[in-house]
Amino acid sequence: MLRIACYGYLEKDTGSVTGANYLMIQELLSRGFEIDFFGWIDVSQSVECLRRSNFRFIELPDKSFLRKSIKRFLPKQFYSLFDRTLGGLMENLYSNRRKHSTLHNAVATEHSKQNYDLLLFLGLYAPFRLNGAPTVSWAQGTPHTEWLYIKSLRKTIIQLCGLVTYLQFKFFYMLKNLRIKAELKNSDVFICGSQWAKEQMMAYGIESNSIRVLPYPIELDLFKPELSEEVTKSSKRTFLWLGRIDPRKRLDLLLEAYALLLKERQDVHLKIFGGLRHTKGYKQLIDSFEFPEHLDYQPSISREQVPDLFRACDILIQPSEGENFGSSVAEALCCGVPVILGATNGTKEFTSPLCSFIFEQYTPEALKQTMVQALDALAQSPTEIALNARQTAEKNFLMDRVIDDLEEIFQDALSLSPSSSNLRWLNKRPKRCEVE
Repeated sequence: MLRIACYGYLEKDTGSVTGANYLMIQELLSRGFEIDFFGWIDVSQSVECLRRSNFRFIELPDKSFLRKSIKRFLPKQFYSLFDRTLGGLMENLYSNRRKHSTLHNAVATEHSKQNYDLLLFLGLYAPFRLNGAPTVSWAQGTPHTEWLYIKSLRKTIIQLCGLVTYLQFKFFYMLKNLRIKAELKNSDVFICGSQWAKEQMMAYGIESNSIRVLPYPIELDLFKPELSEEVTKSSKRTFLWLGRIDPRKRLDLLLEAYALLLKERQDVHLKIFGGLRHTKGYKQLIDSFEFPEHLDYQPSISREQVPDLFRACDILIQPSEGENFGSSVAEALCCGVPVILGATNGTKEFTSPLCSFIFEQYTPEALKQTMVQALDALAQSPTEIALNARQTAEKNFLMDRVIDDLEEIFQDALSLSPSSSNLRWLNKRPKRCEVE
């Protein structure tokens, strides 16, 4: 039975990376893997739901005295400002360094007692390695593309958020890039969410044979098409944006394209759900939109409402540049909803031509034309598109299939430094075990 030391972003009943990581840990445990998950008290509520005989949560001591001190002495309104600006970004880098040191000490101590077979990081690059245990890093994104696209959008960011905000990003990513470069040597195998992301990682200098492509799994029983004939949609076609509003997500592009579309037809509506943290200025794009009656905005939505939201909309739009893997795209397909994506969105690799519409140029006119194309296709064959979207999702995002592939990746990592226990597992896959 394989013994894994694990650390990463994890939370029950959430979307994106944290929610997918929780589901994957749950499935690995059901297959018999022994997992020690290291973390702080903030994840204890989520990991409590994972309690099994083959799972241990090892709580780490909280040494983030800098954030605690700042929060204690700064008035609430000033702390909020600090957290949203360079202070928060810098404190995050500083805290991560201290956290990783604490984590390393705890993992090394446990490793000396029981010899882990594998070290698994979920959502980040490994900040350290262990002697005798290969390291697998399932990174949330590529090492450098976030900054590349922020840099390319310099003019827009300065216009909406100011020069200071742009300079804060520049300084933050300069320091973060130095840290990541140092960390890349700690991983034996990297996992990324798409072939596009793999190519970006190779361009950064990571060896091709150490990178594996694997999409995140989606809860297919939760995200599914509406089968009831009683539910009817409005005569208007509704576009949906779901996800945080960062510069490279290209809300500016979407709203420009949508304005062009509204000058040609009025039977469309746009719903935007997404928070702004470091780019509050982007709210101007929504507040000043010239057709406000055709747009709804909410900063957030509860997780349990998301499946119904998908089923109430007609088309998901994710105009992001440099997207490793877009979870909302996968969830939309699970619900039978077609998607509009940009050329550098890696999630397009897990779609089909019938249920996805790709714009090659990141211009308002190109996106507008793609929106028209999607609307026309949906008018002609809505049922066929919905069925195809669901079938595509079942093919790519099924939990069993993803975890089967993850086991193969574990085998690849173990073959790099096989021990006797590793070799036994390679010859005999673990059986499922029941919850106690």
